[in-house]
Amino acid sequence: MATTTTDDSRKENNHDLTRERSNASFNINEITEIIDGGVEKTKFRKEMEKLLFDDPMFKDFYKTFFKTRSELYEESIARGVKLFSLRQKYKWTDEQFEVVEDLVNHLFGMSLHFTMFIPSLERLATETQKAKWLPLATNFKILGTYAQTEMGHGTYLQGLETTATYDPVTEEFILNTPHKSSMKWWPGSLGKSSTHAVVQAVLIINGKNYGMHPFMLQLRSLDNHMPLPGIEVGDIGPKMTLNYNDNGFLLLKNVRIPRQHMLMKHAQVSSDGKYTSSGPNKAIYATMVLVRVKMTKWVHDALRQAITTAIRYSAVRHQSKMDDSGPEPQIIDYQTQQYKLFPVLADTYALFFMSRNLRRQYNRMMEEIRNKGSYKMLAEIHSISCGLKGLSSKIGIDGASICRTACGGHGYLMVAGISEVLGLLHSVVTAEGEYTIVLLQTARYLMKQIARVSVGEVVTESCEYLNVDPQSFSCPLQTLADCFNLTFLCDIFRNRANSLIRSVASRLQIAIESGTPQHIAMNNNLQSLVRVAEAHCETIMVLDFTAAVTSLRTSPETIKVLTSLCQLHALHTIVKNAGDFMETESVGLEQMKMIREQELKLLEIIRPNAVALVDAFDLHDDSLGSLLGVYDGHVYERLYESTKYNPMNQKEVHPSYYKYLKPLMSGEMISKL
Repeated sequence: MATTTTDDSRKENNHDLTRERSNASFNINEITEIIDGGVEKTKFRKEMEKLLFDDPMFKDFYKTFFKTRSELYEESIARGVKLFSLRQKYKWTDEQFEVVEDLVNHLFGMSLHFTMFIPSLERLATETQKAKWLPLATNFKILGTYAQTEMGHGTYLQGLETTATYDPVTEEFILNTPHKSSMKWWPGSLGKSSTHAVVQAVLIINGKNYGMHPFMLQLRSLDNHMPLPGIEVGDIGPKMTLNYNDNGFLLLKNVRIPRQHMLMKHAQVSSDGKYTSSGPNKAIYATMVLVRVKMTKWVHDALRQAITTAIRYSAVRHQSKMDDSGPEPQIIDYQTQQYKLFPVLADTYALFFMSRNLRRQYNRMMEEIRNKGSYKMLAEIHSISCGLKGLSSKIGIDGASICRTACGGHGYLMVAGISEVLGLLHSVVTAEGEYTIVLLQTARYLMKQIARVSVGEVVTESCEYLNVDPQSFSCPLQTLADCFNLTFLCDIFRNRANSLIRSVASRLQIAIESGTPQHIAMNNNLQSLVRVAEAHCETIMVLDFTAAVTSLRTSPETIKVLTSLCQLHALHTIVKNAGDFMETESVGLEQMKMIREQELKLLEIIRPNAVALVDAFDLHDDSLGSLLGVYDGHVYERLYESTKYNPMNQKEVHPSYYKYLKPLMSGEMISKL
């Protein structure tokens, strides 16, 4: 490629970003340590950045955009093997390895080995089975995935068609995928990588269906990695993004496995075919709940990449003029740009505090299960993890889309990084339950809770506000200053959700009592049920954000700036759902006008700290994955340099010129027609 001399002025950071950072009213490190979980965890993360990003294998993300799919897969496997080796060498804990995964944005092969395969063995296998398989898995003698989703069924587990029929003569299970729709489809790392899988299949004994159960299945030879007899396995093909991952398909034809390969912690089959259950069937859902819990954090991690890119670029980019006599302003100074980006910034922080609290609740639930054998928290955690996974994915997609367009034409480039973020978020919105499906699971739980309230019971946890009669509510916003009162705002969110839930429950009850079959009544109200689940989860997010900022032990300046973000998150959510809040009389018309006025006021308040607030995420450039959002702000130089790695530019004249363009220009092509 022909090159020209450029003025490389990158010895110092971009002067606009330098000025923005000097204007910050708070200590960036304080928020960074809150996000990391403390000073020591920040120190560990930075040590890991040094370890990883000094290695060429984890650097220069933008070069991957010029790779073939096979090259992407091979490089991801190389990164995965490197990370697994480092984990063994340094004896990282699960928590520490999650930090490492976040740094590389989970862009490495075989990630499901740790996120699904090993947790499934830990939660579903007997002690004897764990003693056999966990050492093999943790020492990488076997590599595994989790195979549940089928081509014809995903979230509806009762519809799964893969079968495991017990043969008491040989003491074996015979696994089959009897129809095309029953083949496993989508499991990550299944196509070319895994040697084993935890396969969910319908257990059949003497013709009786015992429902879904987990089985340990070897897929490939440990000698030559070839699929075993009766097994057809492969990659499902290119996707919107995440094409380094070998999402796979699996067909089974009379594959026999020993009886002991059914994971029997919660249900057992004896040698003569007797079925017994020693624990709640709901225990099987624990692994899926964990993944949904983790997904809320993945959305936060992805959205912070997009918003960091968009805000830094908006501080660097100058466009048009507000005043003919003045210079072109930074585009971040335009109110319209602020209104696009600052609510996304606030949402990103809201997602962080929500996902942190959700993980803590999940951990408490697992402690109760392990220590007391108590599953009393499972219904609540399953419900809110479903709804919050769904809502967070929507917030993520909407927010990243705004960030993409806020970066103008350059945001459309792959090297801008936001398209990769959007592709990831579009996978989250359907993975482990499509948006509508998981919200409806939350809604069904809410209907059960309001039914309990209607007969005089007291409900707790996230539904506690249902104990209050919304008829007694009066909107507390009387002045502009009241719109910044987080206690008032939390009450408004509670009342809106409470009123909507009661309204839908009443309509369902009236319809059913009038003779409408229950399933028809439900179907006629599905959209309203999704709406109440969204309202419930938006309430949780505001409550979690408020609880976090009001309990922080840090400087007043840091508390103040985070409080402003919490206020903006709440007010912007009200404005976006103005109809709901006014319909439920949670706010009135005059109060809505005040809310809109104060929402815009918060843009002015947040503006001086905007760059510092994304800097507080402390994303290394190789974690950020964007040439528009690099820390030093030298965007245009980076964009130009990236063209040098484009295969299209390795020759000055492309072969298509000689094959097509030259004949066209010479008239030779036309004469042949």
